[in-house]
This record gives sequence, structure tokens and C-alpha cells, in this order.
Amino acid sequence: MLKLDPFCKLNGRFHLLQSPWSSDARLNALFHVKVPLCLMDVDSLKILWANEPGLTFWQADNASELYARDMAQSLTTAAIPALHNIRRNCHATQSCVSELWTVFPGEQATTAQIGFSPYLTDDNKPVLLLQVIKQHQSRRAESLHTTTALTHTSTMISLYGNDNQLLFSNSASQDALGNRERTLLDRWVNPADIHKIEQALIASESCSIELEVHTVAGIRWHSMSIRRSLNAVSGDTATLVSATDSTEQRNAQQVAYNLAYTDSLTNLPNRAAINIYLDELMAPGEKSQTGFGLFFLDLDRFKAVNDSLGHSVGDQLLIEVALRLTTSAGPDSMVARLGGDEFVMIINRVTDIKILCDLATSVLQCMSEPVELNEQKLRILPSIGICSYPANGNTISELMQNADAAMYLAKANQSGYYFYDETMTRSLSEGIKNRLGLENDLVSALSNNEFELYYQPKISCRTRAVTGAEALLRWNHPTRGMIPPDHFIAIAEETGQIIELGNWVLHEAMKQQRDWHRAGFNLPVSINISARQFKATDLVSNVSEALIRHCCDPVMVELEITESMLLGDTDHVHETLHQLSTMGIKLALDDFGTGYSNLAYLQRYPLDTLKIDKAFLADQKRSMLMGTILNMGKVLGLQVVAEGVETAAQADWLIARGCDYLQGFHFSKPLPVAQATEFFEQNSATRQPPINKAA
Repeated sequence: MLKLDPFCKLNGRFHLLQSPWSSDARLNALFHVKVPLCLMDVDSLKILWANEPGLTFWQADNASELYARDMAQSLTTAAIPALHNIRRNCHATQSCVSELWTVFPGEQATTAQIGFSPYLTDDNKPVLLLQVIKQHQSRRAESLHTTTALTHTSTMISLYGNDNQLLFSNSASQDALGNRERTLLDRWVNPADIHKIEQALIASESCSIELEVHTVAGIRWHSMSIRRSLNAVSGDTATLVSATDSTEQRNAQQVAYNLAYTDSLTNLPNRAAINIYLDELMAPGEKSQTGFGLFFLDLDRFKAVNDSLGHSVGDQLLIEVALRLTTSAGPDSMVARLGGDEFVMIINRVTDIKILCDLATSVLQCMSEPVELNEQKLRILPSIGICSYPANGNTISELMQNADAAMYLAKANQSGYYFYDETMTRSLSEGIKNRLGLENDLVSALSNNEFELYYQPKISCRTRAVTGAEALLRWNHPTRGMIPPDHFIAIAEETGQIIELGNWVLHEAMKQQRDWHRAGFNLPVSINISARQFKATDLVSNVSEALIRHCCDPVMVELEITESMLLGDTDHVHETLHQLSTMGIKLALDDFGTGYSNLAYLQRYPLDTLKIDKAFLADQKRSMLMGTILNMGKVLGLQVVAEGVETAAQADWLIARGCDYLQGFHFSKPLPVAQATEFFEQNSATRQPPINKAA
């Protein structure tokens, strides 16, 4: 249920009380509107929220009293079923209605023109936003026909002759318009409105219209009734204009529209607006014959930014993304935010696959420039799913689903963008089923002893001998066989099972290091730490417990972390790393070069090792940066490990440029314990005599 701000009355004025939800932007935006406003739950006939004029209109002493009031007592018998019909029609058509109602805010009846607008609470409950457009003062009916009533009514009444010169105006019109009504043409702000009125009066003797007009208070909106009449003196044709000021009402409607159809963070159209826009494009008629392209975009690694740097930085990033997407899309397209880090682009009158793919490439290029926020340079790229209408769907739901499916493949393949095709849907469906199966099986895998650690040797560039090993997790699934970590680690991260799994790895790896040490292999073991483990407050105590339990020398343990873990809570990061370093644990920065590559981390934190991602060797263009990174490691006094070494030429190149250690299939793939031990026996530079376990 939408939580609404309570009010209290102090010193004769209403004030907003502080509460956990008092920053609700949607209602705060309406709070200071001068016309009476309130939210009504039609089912319970309760007022959920009202602004100050709304409290005054309903003659409430305070908000608590109004919210507790049974509004059935303030309505006529016929009003209650009418409210249900209005709510149903407003939400079905996403439109507003205005009706003349008699209500009973106190003991006497009050007649008012009330506008009803659709409004959704945070839990998607449809309610009504009521706006008191005009409150009619009670007066004797016969007095409306008197000259005095005409002269003193608050409605602005003017009569103009054939030459558009003013013949008569009442005091309300004179006060509001001043000299601006000497001729009818002087009133209008937009000259094009003159043609609209003339055409309407030709088709009919009268018209109702809302226009911007010049007044003594500046430009205002007036709701006007204009009709052909007669000059009572000459008998000539005249034009009678009656008007009321609708500026406040229109502003309130605009605010309500913005709240309903605009994303409050980015000011882009929201999901409701994009649905209306697509409905218009796909409606039978000329527009639907041209077709259009649809991009579904999801930001890569956005969750890591939110988790590490906080939601305020994430919000700033989303605002920058919205600006860049709008720039890339061009004037003849529409960009909308669906929610979270999901965006949609509609490219009008373009269905050609090549043109759409070229535009997707342009979007990726525009997004590739780093964004500097909170002294951090962030590079967040989207994955884009592309489809076109009518080739890839005839309904909004079908188009969105197909573009979403294409986006998931683009993300899985790290291809940037992917164009929808029919075979892809079947493949994606199988992939989703497979993922759900793994997620369910993962729950009991640890208790069923299905996990095993493999060890990939680390080779010294100086001696070409084994100097350590990295522990890598494998899943021996009872029916699927051996499952590599890239197939289940992300699932474990999302479900939170990675904490328990990570602690298991700590104990197993340290136990194995102790066993190798006793067998004469004095080799350190590297252990990967997950993001959730690192953020947890008990990481240091868990590491300490494992060291003590397995009698493992801290110097023989290296913990590998990634750059994304160093973002966010600087105090927590600093304290955790320094505590681990003080214990004697070695710290390695893994996958360097693929993330933020902030050199300040290498100087700020007690790191011992820099691990260069294998992508630098696989990509010839990026391999040119290897020399720079190797030199930087030397200057900072860090050991440098190159991962993904697959050829002798790569190994020789790295050794010649001063790399310290190598890992890769050229030397050995990850091995189970027995094979790793055999590899150590054959490739260790020295082996100490086994330690007597009884000693």
C-alpha cells in the first residue's frame, strides 16, 4: 500500500510531518498545488492523502481525522457506484474526466466541478486523484438571471462586435484582462488559435476551448466558451466569450500526467508512456504501415556499481545513460526507461536490419566513454536486443518479449547487440530451464559433497619451476558431470549460497596446502574471494579460523580479489585488507585491466600481486598494453602474474619483458589433487623431506 504523508495543524497552518516516506517525490510535487487535491480509495471510500486546500475543502481539522472519515457520509447514494465506474474507465483508458458533483464536506451541500484522474499506488492499486476544479457558491437560482449577478459573477464575460472590438465586459473580465481585451484578437497568445476558433464557429455556433491568454498577471490558461450572439443595440452578429482561469487546474493535471507517464529520475517516458506510444504506432492507419525498430537495453555490471558505490552513484549513472541514449537515438526516435537499468528505444520508420545494427554500434560507441562519478571512472556498456515491427511481433507484449530474449543472448555472448530470430527463442527457453535446474540442484550440492577443488600450477619465469597453485572450484554433478565454475558461480552469487561455498573453499584449500607442506612441497595456494564474501563483516574471522584449524602458515596463503570489490565503502575495504595483510596473508588483484583499472588502488592498499587477465594475450591489440602493465608492476614493487598463457611464444615474450609468474594451458590445465601432486613432483625446483606427521 502506498505510504502517505500525515499532516498536522500548527498555529493555524498545515505542515508536513517528517516520516520515513516523507520524501515521496510524487505526492510532494502535488503538495503545494493551490487547488484542492486528494487521493481516494474507491473500494474502502477512504481519503488516502490530501494537500492543504484539499483538507480545507473537506472541512477537516487535521489529516488523521480526514483519513479516518467514512467518505460515504459525504457523498450522495448515487455517487458511490458512479465512483466505481469512473475509476474503471479512467484506468482502462488512461484518461481524465470532469463532472459537476454535489458533496457534503460538512453539514451543508457543496456543488463543485471535480476532475478525476487515474493514479496507481506503489503496489499497483488503482485509485483516483480528485481535483476540485471550481467550487460553486450557493446562491438563489433566480438571481442568476439578474443583471447584478451577471456583472458580479467570477466568470469573465465579454461581448465583441463584428470588427472584434469590445462591446461589453463584466468586472471579472476587466480585472483579469485589463487593456488586453479591447479587441478579441488581443487576448490570444498564439495567433494560430484564432484560426481554430473561426473554424469551430463555422462548423457550429459555439465552441469550448482552453487557450493561453494575455492577462494583467501575465500569460494564463483560460477555459472558454465562445458562441455566436447578437448585439442587443444594433442587432448585428456578435461574439460572446465566457471564461474561467484554469491555470492551476492545468498545472495540476500536467504534474499528474508527468507523475503517471514520466520516469522521475531520468525524466524519460516510463513504461506506461511507451505502451501508449506503441499503441499509437501499431494502431490501424497510416503510421502502422511504415514499421519501426525496437531496442531493449540492459546495462552490464550495473548491480556491481549499486552494491559497491551505493544507489546515489547508481542513480547519477542512470541519468548519464539516459542523456547518452537520447543523443544517440536522434530526434525521430523515442527513448524510455522501463525501470532499474532497463531502457527501450523506438526507432521510427526503420526496419532494415543493417541500419538498426549500425545504430546499435553507434549507441555502444557513445556509451563506451567512461563516466566520472565520485572520483571513479566507470565504463558501463549496455547489452542490446533488437527486433522490428511488424516482422518480429504484432503486439507490444510480443515485441518486448522478443527484444528482451535477444538482449539476453547479447549479454550471454558479450556481443554488444543481437538481432532477434525465431530459433533463438527455443534456445533461450532451454537455457532458462537449464539455469533453473542448476539453481535447484545447487541448494543441496554442498551437503552432498559434490564440490571439488582443482589446482592450476603457477610457474616461475626465472626458474621455469612450479612456485604455487591457484585453487579452482569444480562441481561434480551426479547427472550432468563436471560443471565449470562460470556455469554456477554467478547463480551462487545471486542466491547468496556463495558465502557458504566460499568458506568451504577456504578450509579445503588451506587443508590441502598443509598436506602438501607435510609432503615436502612448500608451495603457497591462491584462493579466490567472491564479492559477497569480501563485503561480509566476518571474512577476516573466517580466514583466521581456517588458518588455525588447519595449522596453515598465513604466508603460504594468497587471497585473490577483483577491482570491483575495491569500490564503495573505502573504510571497510581499507580495514579488511590491512587486517588480512597484518596476519601475513598475501593479497592479489585479479583480472587487472578488465574493470576500472584505477592505479590509485595499487598504491592505496597493501597488495602483493597483480594478475593480468588472459584477455590481454588473446587480443593482439590489447597485448601491446602488457609491457606497460609489467613496467608499472615493477615500479610499484608488485609481483606480476600473467594468466592464459597458451603458447611457448607467449611465454618467451612475457619472460623477456620481466613478468614474474605464468599460468596457462601451455604449462598445465587445472588438475585434481592427485594429478597436481604428481605435477609438483616432476616440476618443483626443490622438495623438502616429508614432515613426520607424528612429530
